[in-house]
Amino acid sequence: MLFSPHIPHWVQPYLRFFPTIALIAGFIIDALTINRPDALFENVVILGYLFLSAAAILALQAHSPTEQNENRRLLLLTALQFSFGSLASALLILYAHSGTFAGNAIFIGILTSLLVGNELLRSKYARMHLRVIIWFTLALTYSTLIVPVLLNSIGTFVFSVSVLVALSVVALLITLLSSITRDPFSHERRNIRLSVLLIAVFFSMLYFTHLIPPVPLALKHIGIYHSIERDGNSYLATYETPRWYEFWRSTNEVFHYTPNTPVFCFSAVFAPRNLKTEIRHRWEMYDPETEKWNTMARIPFPISGGRTEGFRGYTQTTQIREGLWRCSVETSRGSLIGRSTFRAELGSAVYVEKEL
Repeated sequence: MLFSPHIPHWVQPYLRFFPTIALIAGFIIDALTINRPDALFENVVILGYLFLSAAAILALQAHSPTEQNENRRLLLLTALQFSFGSLASALLILYAHSGTFAGNAIFIGILTSLLVGNELLRSKYARMHLRVIIWFTLALTYSTLIVPVLLNSIGTFVFSVSVLVALSVVALLITLLSSITRDPFSHERRNIRLSVLLIAVFFSMLYFTHLIPPVPLALKHIGIYHSIERDGNSYLATYETPRWYEFWRSTNEVFHYTPNTPVFCFSAVFAPRNLKTEIRHRWEMYDPETEKWNTMARIPFPISGGRTEGFRGYTQTTQIREGLWRCSVETSRGSLIGRSTFRAELGSAVYVEKEL
């Protein structure tokens, strides 16, 4: 155990739990402090972790295996583990704000695996190949988050730029590793480059199949309302209150309507400052015979970033009839930002008014 002679005897039996405790504490701290992808603090923290981990990888590669200073190597491996865990934690929190858990379960699962598996992989960090692959995965994840913020845009072109930026940065890291490696590096370099390209291709497949959350957009609010009126800088809406245990819903799961009356879908979507893009509300009704959701309307509208509570907008439809419905908030290319599902039933209800 590193530095164990200087640690009190009664503490040593519990040292094996410290990495897990640190992991949980770090995740809680990140959850409380990491919030906006366009905030200076969040980006300084993430960039700091990326630079620290890259420096540790380079230092480990320059460390001669014949040297007796094992404490230095263990310290570098500890710094690398800490950086990887903190990076995965911060990125997981930022990505979890965007999209839905069900729609992005695969990608969120990858980040969660990197976070939880960080302790399990500690003994494997002696392999340079694995260190570079994990670093590139985290750098690519961050690049797809920050490049849209810097370019004030989202879409296929911006995603392509994000991938190219990450590939360029890891190419620089591989070049530096090659220059400081004492042993022949050509075979290892080919394997690393192949792995990096495979990860980039896999990442692109997730993007084009809408399995990556549509960062940096994030749904702040969505609800189904009976009426919405603009009142200065606010909106006045009438709705049916959710049941007391539906704390996660803004409006009731059941929407009571009368024929030919409209139903409104109101959403607030966060976007970074200066980012302008188009989103849309997709109204869908479930067909129990085909067990499919049929699109009844797809209504686009532009949004502008900067408002912490999200850019507000609403759409309406009069095609409502009894059955299971949902209003999905999507990007222009169809990536899901969030949705609200409700059941429409004929009848009247008690409405409540509130300001949005």
